[in-house]
Amino acid sequence: MTELLVAAQSIIKRYGTGYYRATFLFPREIREATWTYYTFVRLPDEIVDGQAVTDREQKLAVWIQEWSDVASGTKVSDNDALHAFKRGTDEYHIPLEYSLSFLKSMQQDLTVSRYATYKELQEYMYGSAVVVGYTMSHIIGFTDGALPYAKALGEAFQMTNFLRDIKDDYDARGRIYIPQEDMDRFGVTEAHILNGVVDDAWQSLMKFEIARTRALYERGVAGIALLHPRGRRAVYAAALIYREILDQIEKSNYESFSHRIVVSPFRKTVLLLKALWKRNL
Repeated sequence: MTELLVAAQSIIKRYGTGYYRATFLFPREIREATWTYYTFVRLPDEIVDGQAVTDREQKLAVWIQEWSDVASGTKVSDNDALHAFKRGTDEYHIPLEYSLSFLKSMQQDLTVSRYATYKELQEYMYGSAVVVGYTMSHIIGFTDGALPYAKALGEAFQMTNFLRDIKDDYDARGRIYIPQEDMDRFGVTEAHILNGVVDDAWQSLMKFEIARTRALYERGVAGIALLHPRGRRAVYAAALIYREILDQIEKSNYESFSHRIVVSPFRKTVLLLKALWKRNL
């Protein structure tokens, strides 16, 4: 592998352990394109959320401008990750709008920390997750009608992250991604998150969010057949691994405040094998 690919592999292995394992069910070309794309989305995410980062707004603005220059071909950048992804957008005919929407959502994280409704949250998730699903669909290859299912699966992955990282998002970044309308419905306040309160109200809220997220997985997985066969098992494996996080939240009695919910390496291996042996994919 090239030095750039080695670096990309290191990034996805460090930050996306579950998805990293799933990428090995891709053929080499698609796996390496996925690592390159993950690097493109992970580095600005680290600018926004990395603990040791200063001048976030300025650094993100520089990244966005550099990507605009590289994408348009108006300037040459020394950022190899951007040039690598540009080659991918050309090869797989990925619309520029997808990457710009993602970067817009990164900017939004710098100024928006609450969402009144699920509809508002969906608008954010379009940039933070849905366009990621769209981009991966282009890299894998898809037939007409696949993108609505990619949207559902992207939202499912993102909601799973939100539910797993509620305490960390609140403590480290001051954000709450659970819609206020849902918290109000079940009588949950910020004090639940601040103090790690797991009562009937909190459990009811989490059951509601998990049920909605599972429904998104069901819809998303139903569309895997519309992807090129070379990518179906990897996507299915990723869905199995991420969906397992919801099971682990339930097993913890919805107490994800004192520890980070994880899927064990052994369980990930079992789910990868399940995807590998799955018929009719």
